[in-house]
Amino acid sequence: MRVSLFLALRYLSPFRAGSLRRIRGAVLSVGLSLIPLIVVLQVSDGMIQGITARILEVGTYHLQILGPAGTHSTGDASFLSELRKIPNVVSVTEERQGVGLAYAHGSSAGVTIRAVPPRIGEKDEGFSRFMRILEGSFDLSDPKSVVLGAELSSKLKVHVGDTVRVVTPYSRDGDSILSRVSTFTVRGVVSSGYQELDKLWFFISMERSRILSPLASRNLIGIKVTNPFRGLGTIVQEVYRILPRSYRVYTWEELESSRYLSYRTTKYLLIFIMALILTVASVNISSTLILLQIEKRDELAVLKSMGLSAEQITRMFYYIGSWIGLLGSLLGVGLGLAIAVSINEIISAVEFLLNNGWELVRIFLHETGIGVEGANIRILDPQFYLERIPIVLNPFEVLGAAFFAVLLSVSASVLPARSAGRLKPLEVLVKH
Repeated sequence: MRVSLFLALRYLSPFRAGSLRRIRGAVLSVGLSLIPLIVVLQVSDGMIQGITARILEVGTYHLQILGPAGTHSTGDASFLSELRKIPNVVSVTEERQGVGLAYAHGSSAGVTIRAVPPRIGEKDEGFSRFMRILEGSFDLSDPKSVVLGAELSSKLKVHVGDTVRVVTPYSRDGDSILSRVSTFTVRGVVSSGYQELDKLWFFISMERSRILSPLASRNLIGIKVTNPFRGLGTIVQEVYRILPRSYRVYTWEELESSRYLSYRTTKYLLIFIMALILTVASVNISSTLILLQIEKRDELAVLKSMGLSAEQITRMFYYIGSWIGLLGSLLGVGLGLAIAVSINEIISAVEFLLNNGWELVRIFLHETGIGVEGANIRILDPQFYLERIPIVLNPFEVLGAAFFAVLLSVSASVLPARSAGRLKPLEVLVKH
C-alpha cells in the first residue's frame, strides 16, 4: 500500500509537467461541477427555511386549535390559561379569520381579514421578529384601525392615515347573503419579506371581528412552541387532554403540507440535476487516467518487471482518482460556499449590470429611432421569492456532497485501474 501511495504521489507531483496538466484539468472539472451543487444545497435550504419560518411565525402558527363552527369565540380566559401552562408552549393567541374585498382610491383586492389582539407583537416574539413595520405602527387599540400588508397597501394606493373600506358577506336570516361595508383607518403598513403573504393581510382588532360572518370565517387559537420541528406530537396530546370534544388540533405540517412538499420536491429535483452534472464531470477523470496509463505504459511495464504486482498498480490508480476527487471537492466546496454566502450581493450585482446594460442598449436604439421600453430585470422576483435569501449552512449536506464527489472519482478510476493492472510488461518492452 505504501509503494502504491508513493507512486501515486509521484504522478501528482508538480514537477511532472505532462501528467500534472491532465490531472489539474480533472481536478478543475470536479471542482467546477461541484460548485453549483453546493450553491443549490445552501441557497435552497435558506429559501425553504426563510419562507417556512415566516409562514409559521406570522401565518399559520405552530399549532392551530379550531373551534366549533358558528361560534364567535374559541374559548374563555381560563381555557387559554390552561393552554399556556403546557410545557414548551411559549404563546397562545386567539384569532378570527375571514375573507373580504378591500377597496380604496378606485382599486380593490381580495384580502384575508385577521382579527387579532391589539398588541400581538408584544406577546408573540416570533411575530414581531419577522413582521417588519414599514409605516406607522402595529397598533390596533382603536377598533377602527387596520394594519395592511405592504403589497396590499401598494395595490390599494393607501398609506398611514388613509381610509380603506372592506366588503364582507353576512346573513341576516340564515338564508339570504348580504354585503356589509366597514370603514377603517390605516395605522400601519407591514412586511414579512415574502410578498405572497403581504398581498393578502388585512389586520383588524378582535373587537371588530363581528364584521366577519360565521359563513365566511373561522375561529382559531394559535399556539407557538419552543421548537416547532420536534416534539409536536407530545404537545398535541397535552392539548387534547384539556380540550373539549368539539375542538380539533392541527400542526403546521398538516396545514402547510402541500406547500412544504412542493419546496422539498423542487430542491430534490435541483440536487438531482446538479448531481448528474457532477457525474458527467467524473467521466473526465476516467479519460484522464486512461491517457495517463497510455502515456506511462513504459514506466508501468518496467515497474511490473521489477516485481510490482498488478494489485499494487491497480491500487495506485485508485489513489490517483481519490486524490483528484479530494482536491476537486476542496476546490468546489470552498468556491461553492463563498458564492452561497455572498449570493444576495452577487444577485444584486448581476441585476445592476443587466439593468444598466439594457438601459444603454435602450438609449442607443432610441438614438437610431427605435423606441424600446425600459425593463426592471429581477433574477428572483420578490412576488414569489423572499426579498433577501437567508444564509443557511448545513455542514452535513456539504460533507455529503464532497463525499459523493470523491466516491464518483474513485468509481471513475475502476476501469483505468484494472486495465493498468492487466498490463503485460513483456509485450510493451518487446516492442522497444
